[in-house]
Amino acid sequence: MHPSPRIASGLVLLLTLLSAQAGRPLATDDAGTTPVNSCQLESWLERTEGERALVLAPACGLVDGVELGADYSLPNPRDTVRGAAGLAVKWAPASWAWASPAGDVAFGLKAGIAFEDRVAPKGWKTTETSVLGLATWTPADGWTLNANLGLAHAHDSDRSAAVLNLAAAWAPTEQGLLFAELQTNDRSQVFGRSVTSVGGRWWLKPDAFGLDLTASREAGRGASTVWTVGFGWYGIDF
Repeated sequence: MHPSPRIASGLVLLLTLLSAQAGRPLATDDAGTTPVNSCQLESWLERTEGERALVLAPACGLVDGVELGADYSLPNPRDTVRGAAGLAVKWAPASWAWASPAGDVAFGLKAGIAFEDRVAPKGWKTTETSVLGLATWTPADGWTLNANLGLAHAHDSDRSAAVLNLAAAWAPTEQGLLFAELQTNDRSQVFGRSVTSVGGRWWLKPDAFGLDLTASREAGRGASTVWTVGFGWYGIDF
């Protein structure tokens, strides 16, 4: 897992339904949480064919292994959907992670809910809910593989789907990160077709502040590329 009806719905799908506050630049989530008494702030601008959306996505560690995340997206134009938002809780206790002969492995769970502020009928409405299992494998230094598998439910159509996100990230240097990912589901007529993405991050301050650039495209003929530029700010203690 954009603006106007199409972009705003796509943002909800990518941010809350399929990934539920995944850390940018990846939409696929990892099996880790923000440290307790610490927060992060991620923001990005998505643009395609004259439509765009600005997104803010903070997350904080509540207790060890538990993270609360939120997002708000402001689409432009706003003729059908004036805004979209989501909430998610991730649970990834330390006991669900261990070092194996093939590399470090970790697991987690995440539940998310998405809302839209619609023009007609006016007001906020629950649109989707999701539950995902998360897995992260670090087979070698600089390499990370993430997988999300779960169920999503669209409230308007009362339809559900199995969703799958896969991502591979490679850090060739301390300051650079490259990645590729796939987001798909088994009910494309409700949740949209598969989305592939490639991109990268440049750390201005390693593990604290980075800039992102991502290109995503939905499967099918005639699909346009969605460009995303943003930042991630981590380790904000409170």
